[in-house]
Amino acid sequence: MKGLTFGGVVGIVTSPHTRRAGQHHKGTGVERFGSATRRAGVRVQEPRLRERFLLFRIEDEVYDMGIQGLQEVLLPDGATILARSSHQLCVSVVHRGRSIPVLRMWLLFGDTRTEVSETARVLLAKGKTRSFGLLVDEVLEMVEVDGSQIAPLPTLATILDPACFRGVITHQERVVLLVSEDGLDSLDEVILAEKAGR
Repeated sequence: MKGLTFGGVVGIVTSPHTRRAGQHHKGTGVERFGSATRRAGVRVQEPRLRERFLLFRIEDEVYDMGIQGLQEVLLPDGATILARSSHQLCVSVVHRGRSIPVLRMWLLFGDTRTEVSETARVLLAKGKTRSFGLLVDEVLEMVEVDGSQIAPLPTLATILDPACFRGVITHQERVVLLVSEDGLDSLDEVILAEKAGR
């Protein structure tokens, strides 16, 4: 698996369609996000309860997840379908010598296609009990949101277990569901896929 991590920060591999400042000579946009450092002589304001989220696309819908649970963003090279039909919601990737279950997120939301888009990325996350991945169609951008702006998940917003979501935010006049890495890592499919990959 190819991906980027940096000490204390998250490296995001973006598609050529979403290039931003920080692009290197090979044409792949790389954004680095880390905690701000205190400079001598600069007055530090009281910290605000703000959180950073990574926006990603699945089909035509946009979702997000907090970067506190995000470990790496990887290219989906080498993803393999698990042998048993009960695990088909997940694929398996080998990363740093470990087999990691990866949720094909479009299947989770009811899309039955099998192909992977050219802009697809694997979001390697850490839940309560295990590391797992989210295979998404495209990584979009990083946003910072005041914690008070995270609203509860509306009733009937999704057919999935509400535990898979932390709530919703509004971004550019669009309601965006915030996925919960702790909820997703408790899905039966992820647990079974992890056992199958051992």
